[in-house]
Amino acid sequence: MTSSTPTIIDLKTAFLRTQIQALSQPLRAPSSLPETGEDAPLRQRNIDDALQKLNAQVKKHNRLVYGPQAMRHVAEQVDRFYWNAGERNVLGGIGEDWAERGCDFRKENIIDQLPSTWSEEAEVEAPAKAAQYTELQTRLEELNQRRREKREAVERLRAMRALLGPVAEGGGV
Repeated sequence: MTSSTPTIIDLKTAFLRTQIQALSQPLRAPSSLPETGEDAPLRQRNIDDALQKLNAQVKKHNRLVYGPQAMRHVAEQVDRFYWNAGERNVLGGIGEDWAERGCDFRKENIIDQLPSTWSEEAEVEAPAKAAQYTELQTRLEELNQRRREKREAVERLRAMRALLGPVAEGGGV
């Protein structure tokens, strides 16, 4: 049972094909080119011959460079880059998740990604807001660090409770 739905690589190849067709259109003399007469340094026939030779070279180049196998190869590369970029984000690669709309600013990895200051442009346009951002970002990092310390303390206490569990259940020594 074959599906008529095109694959992602087929869609990317089709996109590349349309772009190549747009780039492969024959070149024409601009309409703003002055009229040429007998005494002009460039005759229309010479211009047409030069354009014809150039178009033939471009067509030959496009056949060599943009062959079906090359297009498929480029489409596969684009696909691979796309998937690799997605994997980096899923695996917790360093990115700019904090800049995405709706991200959770309570998460440690988001807080760690926040820049310490606003961009220079924003600082020039709104210095009060930039100072407020820096203050809030510093406070958020301090609170995040305290949360880490408290979590580590809780983990230590749980480990101690697990070690002391048999003693507590047995009624002591």
